[in-house]
Amino acid sequence: MSYSLNTERSSVAFAMDTGEQIQERPDDFDCVLDIYSNLTLDLGPVGLGEFGHQGNYSGWMALSDNEGVAVSGLTSCGAVLVANVNFSFVAAGHMSGDARFVGPWCEALAADARGIRPHHMLWGTGPDGSRRTGGQMLMQYMKAFNINPARAPAVVGCGAIFLVRSGSGKAFASVSVEMPFRRQGQAVRQRSTSTSLDPVLALFLNLQDFDQNADLTHYTMLITTLGAHVGVHAPLQFEESKQRKQILELGPVIMKKFAPSLEAQPEFVRSGFRKFNLFTAFPTLKV
Repeated sequence: MSYSLNTERSSVAFAMDTGEQIQERPDDFDCVLDIYSNLTLDLGPVGLGEFGHQGNYSGWMALSDNEGVAVSGLTSCGAVLVANVNFSFVAAGHMSGDARFVGPWCEALAADARGIRPHHMLWGTGPDGSRRTGGQMLMQYMKAFNINPARAPAVVGCGAIFLVRSGSGKAFASVSVEMPFRRQGQAVRQRSTSTSLDPVLALFLNLQDFDQNADLTHYTMLITTLGAHVGVHAPLQFEESKQRKQILELGPVIMKKFAPSLEAQPEFVRSGFRKFNLFTAFPTLKV
């Protein structure tokens, strides 16, 4: 079974065993591991750093009921999440740049001393990538893990994907590059391993990564993410004309709402934000 997301269908939630859509929301559950983007991350004790040049890949993460693992920040990248039969263990990978097969990661999971065996797989591809090769990569992972296609649902065009241990397993995906969780995951960027960052400061670090790419797609992701923070819905756009239009129309509204939060931050955050490439590319935006 597979699903495709776009600007008209921005999210999906379904049961892993039947594929039937469900009413629960991602913020009904706890995220204990969130692998965000293909930046270098410190995944703590479940990290498998030897695959860093191909993305970020975790070992087996133990889950309690109503806990889950996410892969987010997908643009051209791909996501693969593998679970045992009752979803008490999940491992996840963020494939850098596009969908790719990482055989040594599969071998590392199979060699785990606890004897955990993959039984389910959840596959996601970002909106800009994997159109030609995604299906081939998916089949390679199913073969490596010996997983039946009926237990390997896929979502095309997602910015974030979330697998939860609840009943027979629940899956959530959205076109947005972030997803609302009840608790932030333990995957943190190496430059800051603190789990007690001010939310606006943590947001600034995320936005900074988008801005450093200095292209229209990442500027759109910046506006979408900042809009979600201030309560302005800015769906992720994929056509350049729509991206530019959204930045010009919603950007000023979002900046105005964000200004009070920004003023409460340290000077390096305020000045750093105002020096974003975004404001050079779009001089009418001010904060």
